[in-house]
Amino acid sequence: MNFHILYPSSPPWGERGKDLLRTNVPRGDCRIRLLNFISQSPLDCPVAVIFGHACAMNWAGPAYDDVGTELTDTFWRAGYYADLIPSSEVRDQALRVDEEGSIWYGRQRYAAVVLYHPEFETAATAEFFRKAAKGKTILYRVGDWTKNFDARPFDGHAALPSRIKPASDIGACANAIIAELRNLGIEPQTPATVTLPKWHGVETVAEVDEPSGPATVTLPKWHGIGRTSAALPSSGTCRLIDGTVILASGEHDVLGDPIRKTLKVRGRDVTFDAVGIAAVRTDENGKVEAIAAGGLKSFKTGDVSIELAQRADVALWRDANGGWQGVLQGHDGPVPDVLLALTKNWTRLRVPVRLGGGNP
Repeated sequence: MNFHILYPSSPPWGERGKDLLRTNVPRGDCRIRLLNFISQSPLDCPVAVIFGHACAMNWAGPAYDDVGTELTDTFWRAGYYADLIPSSEVRDQALRVDEEGSIWYGRQRYAAVVLYHPEFETAATAEFFRKAAKGKTILYRVGDWTKNFDARPFDGHAALPSRIKPASDIGACANAIIAELRNLGIEPQTPATVTLPKWHGVETVAEVDEPSGPATVTLPKWHGIGRTSAALPSSGTCRLIDGTVILASGEHDVLGDPIRKTLKVRGRDVTFDAVGIAAVRTDENGKVEAIAAGGLKSFKTGDVSIELAQRADVALWRDANGGWQGVLQGHDGPVPDVLLALTKNWTRLRVPVRLGGGNP
């Protein structure tokens, strides 16, 4: 995330664009970026909606500009995150089927896949799903397939494997898949309870500390462009593909709200006392592989226990040889002894200074 003066930069935006830098937003962003040290994994999305690219782009077709966002939003609101992928990724082989019939996109293996409005698809799409039908992936279809890419009559339903279940509408499709995911024991994540409206600009008020005392500034706030979209709240829990579990808490303060929580990770208790962000990854045996936390006070699980006298932003991870590497951010004084007992390999990071003020 980059922070810069808004365009255009001529008055009044030239000065008002600096208001963001007078808040604690850049400092809060530094805590979030601690996650970059412990994982480069995407969010775990067990569902994929593969929309017919040709159908969505055909302005004279039955589902122009309908790429399936209503369906993916339904999954997100239920806590089952879903990727939205154009069917052209089948042709380009970015979507793939492994030897066991599982569907993959990058490092993500899907438990359920929906073929959404396949009108005007090619035979390659049918072949892709015939391979996937040999595996255990939950397969559904929404929409008809009566014409091929050249708009000639084509019996797409017969070309697809019988394992792909047709759904009468979006709601029926989502409800059926969610029920099957629950039966498989796949736990939901924090539901997307926020709805981002279509594009428009509004203004929001923020409190900042100026040298002369507290002051109120007005900041521009921009929403998404085009269509509404389900979005996650400012506080909740999610998991990454590599098994990292993340707790976020920033509903009331951009620097983060207190996190004092014990959660289950691979069946074992993990306890955090932190601020804003907390994350942990363990192996199948419960051995800690990585930790990241803003304003960390204490951490406890298995044979790893950390208790700090002064809160600090901390990231810890095991390198390729199994040794600990650490980052200590915004902490005055020497590295605490409890952290040095884990490793002597520490990188110190400074935190940004607010424009017109000092550290929070």
